[in-house]
Amino acid sequence: MPIFSPRVVHECALECIGHPKPEMFDVFGQALAEHYPQVLDFSQPWIYSIAGGAMIQMKLYYASLTEYIMIWGTPIGSEGHSGRHCTGFWDTVIDGEMHYYAEGEFKQSVYKPGDEVYVGPGQARAMNFTDGVWAVEYARGIIPISIPFGIVSEIAICWDFVTAAQTMTLYTDLVAQALGQKLKPLKPVTGVLSKLAHKATTALIPSPEVSAIPDRNIRWFQRDV
Repeated sequence: MPIFSPRVVHECALECIGHPKPEMFDVFGQALAEHYPQVLDFSQPWIYSIAGGAMIQMKLYYASLTEYIMIWGTPIGSEGHSGRHCTGFWDTVIDGEMHYYAEGEFKQSVYKPGDEVYVGPGQARAMNFTDGVWAVEYARGIIPISIPFGIVSEIAICWDFVTAAQTMTLYTDLVAQALGQKLKPLKPVTGVLSKLAHKATTALIPSPEVSAIPDRNIRWFQRDV
């Protein structure tokens, strides 16, 4: 049986609209936790996702074999393919805009803060976030089948092995927690797995600092004129 209701997730997302970032993400999390106490995990880091060619970042609050809840978005804009999954996706825009269209449509659908978008199993959409967007997403279905969609571009095109590894360790952590909550006798085992996966996710967090390259180190490719 599903744990979450799409209606409740949507209503909690509406509560955070208008708050500044990143405060709005905490407002959503707190609202959701009131409905689902001791279920969510707010300790996971923000990580990149390059699924379907859309460059975004995401923060997962819950994930199991059949459901997940996350906040995702980008401050600079992106576009891509939603993928065609065995899963249903409910997205609520909380900041910015999403532009979608489906096969056979010749006019874009524009979704603004407070609007909900549903893409069902077997459906796909072209997506564009011209000026940036932030959204709450709830998914229900066979989640593991969609994992290759989430990491193939990261590995084969972007060579971002760190993000691909983080995606797997983070998902493993949350699934282990979900299994421990549902299957109490397995909690000692799932608890150990969750801790190990979380340590791996944390160890993979890259340094945010970027150092400038001194001029003397780049003169080798400069040409005299």
